[in-house]
Amino acid sequence: MSRQDPQTSDATAKSTTEDTVVLRTNPTTKPTLIRLGVVLLLTLGVFGYLQLNPEALGSPDITNTGAIVVLLLGLILTVRFLIRTLVLVRTTYVVTDDHVEQRYELLFRTHSKGVRFDKLRSHELTQNRIQSVLGYGTISMNRGLGTLRLESVNDPETVYAAVQAGAKRAD
Repeated sequence: MSRQDPQTSDATAKSTTEDTVVLRTNPTTKPTLIRLGVVLLLTLGVFGYLQLNPEALGSPDITNTGAIVVLLLGLILTVRFLIRTLVLVRTTYVVTDDHVEQRYELLFRTHSKGVRFDKLRSHELTQNRIQSVLGYGTISMNRGLGTLRLESVNDPETVYAAVQAGAKRAD
């Protein structure tokens, strides 16, 4: 039960066995874990404040309702970030001689998305200040029908250099 991009499924299946792997890396979980920590701290802080001050929102009933809403929102965001962390841990980025591929396995399903260098129209590396300080970034590759994004890449300059080299070889 595999879901692959129709444009690259045949090329990916053939080239995975024939091509030389130039670079294999996994995304970092740092940003997701930082967001998870912030959500947990804020949720517990606001919930604790509302429980200690029953008149904070006017009446105790409204404050209790507000506390429950804050707790539910915090729970939803926590589950979302835990799932995101699980997906990131199970994701692999592979750069070969002729293509880039993003793969992950989740619940006994393999998801694969890739782009061949000869179909690549543009590529870019983006890092904001926080990403630069923490040492990760995002590499976006446009293939005309959509973008392949390698998110939260450790040492993005090395991965970007491998993508650039592959794109130059394909020209």
